[in-house]
Amino acid sequence: MNTSTAPPQQMVEIVHNADAMHGWKTHPVQSVSTLSQQHYGKGDEFILDFGTHQVGYLSFSVRPVGSPPDASLHLKLTFGEMPVEVAEPFSNYTGWISSSWLQEETLYIDVLPGAIQLPRRYSFRYVKFEIKDTSMKYRVAFDDIQIQAVTSADASHLVPLEHADPLLRDIDQVSIRTLQNCMQEVFEDGPKRDRRLWLGDLRLQALANYETFGNNELVKRCLYLFAGVPDDRGQVAANLFITPSLIPDDTYLFDYSLLFTVS
Repeated sequence: MNTSTAPPQQMVEIVHNADAMHGWKTHPVQSVSTLSQQHYGKGDEFILDFGTHQVGYLSFSVRPVGSPPDASLHLKLTFGEMPVEVAEPFSNYTGWISSSWLQEETLYIDVLPGAIQLPRRYSFRYVKFEIKDTSMKYRVAFDDIQIQAVTSADASHLVPLEHADPLLRDIDQVSIRTLQNCMQEVFEDGPKRDRRLWLGDLRLQALANYETFGNNELVKRCLYLFAGVPDDRGQVAANLFITPSLIPDDTYLFDYSLLFTVS
C-alpha cells in the first residue's frame, strides 16, 4: 500500500443554499493555521475541509487549556464526503441502507494531553469536531490534525490524459481520484460503504486502471481471489468479502459470473 499524509486545507462553515447540491454550501471562516490557537469548551464545534476526497486514518493531538482536566473529554467526530453529511444530523436518516455506514465517532478521552489515532478507515473531505463535554475547569485545543491516506495506486505511474474541453479535464481528474481511492487491497466498489470486491465493478475499474495507474498486479489479485472460491457447481460469486478471511458472498448473478470470463 502507498501512504501519504495530508493536513486540512481550511476551516469552513456550512450554510443553507437552495441553489447548491443538497441545499448546503461551504464558506471559509478562518485559516487552518490558527486552529492550534483556538480553545474549545462544551457545546463548541468546528469543521475542517481537507480540500479533496480522502481515504485513510485520521489522527490528531488534543491538550487541555486552563486547569488540569478533572473529567474526560467527550468528543464527537462526523465525517462527510459532501457538506450535507456534516450539516444535517444523522438521526434524520430513514433510508433502507444500514445507518451503520454513516460515518461518525464518539470518543471519551480520559488522559490529556493525548495523541489520538482512529483505528477505523474513513472516506471523507469534511470533518466536524463537536465538543460534547469537558468540565467547567478546562477547555481543549487541537494540534497536528491530519489524515494518513492509503491506496494501492501509484500516482507516479499515472499517464495524463489531455482534453481540449476543460469540463472533460475536470471530469477526468475527479474520475482518477475516485479510482485511486477505490484501489485498496482489492478494487473496492466504494471506499465509504460496502468496500467489497464486485465482479461488475472490477471489470470497469480494471479497464480504467489500464489507461491510468497501470496496476495490473491488483487486477490479477482480484481475478485469482474470485477463481479461488467458486461454489460447488463452479459458479463465481458476484462479490467477495476480503476480511477477516476470504469469503464469497451468497449472492450469485449469472451475468456477473460471465463477466469473470470477459475480465
